[in-house]
Amino acid sequence: MNEARAVRGEHAAQPAAETVLSVQDVSRITGLSGWTLRYYEKIGLIDPVTRDRSSGHRAYSRADLTRIESLAHLRAAGLGIEEMRALMAARGHSPETVAMKIDMLAGHGEALAAEMRRLAARKRYIDNRVAYWRAVQAGDDAEAQRLESEGELLGGRLG
Repeated sequence: MNEARAVRGEHAAQPAAETVLSVQDVSRITGLSGWTLRYYEKIGLIDPVTRDRSSGHRAYSRADLTRIESLAHLRAAGLGIEEMRALMAARGHSPETVAMKIDMLAGHGEALAAEMRRLAARKRYIDNRVAYWRAVQAGDDAEAQRLESEGELLGGRLG
């Protein structure tokens, strides 16, 4: 993101107010496609973007880029459109706004933790199956039988 800092004016020679970025620039910096940027604007996640007077193309400001980077991070963290919409609508630092943001993000963190536990259980089961088939391949009947019993237990925890 050093490039993003430079474009935002933190290391740029021109003042941040003069920083104008194209859809392609913002896409390259944030990793969001041009289609996604236009969609986010259409559904209100991004405020209407200023247009270049001569070409009519979108001209993103430093403030636009900052908001879009926040959206890109939320998206990468797995939040859905409605969650991002709620977080972006809750601007400011009032006690109610901050509490809502904490509750929403903590809830998402709990959901991620539960998903990680489910994925870990799946991984243990798959590792067991690989070990089982390697034991079969090696002709180690005792190990294959042990792994088969273990696999039944692990499989029962997947549901």
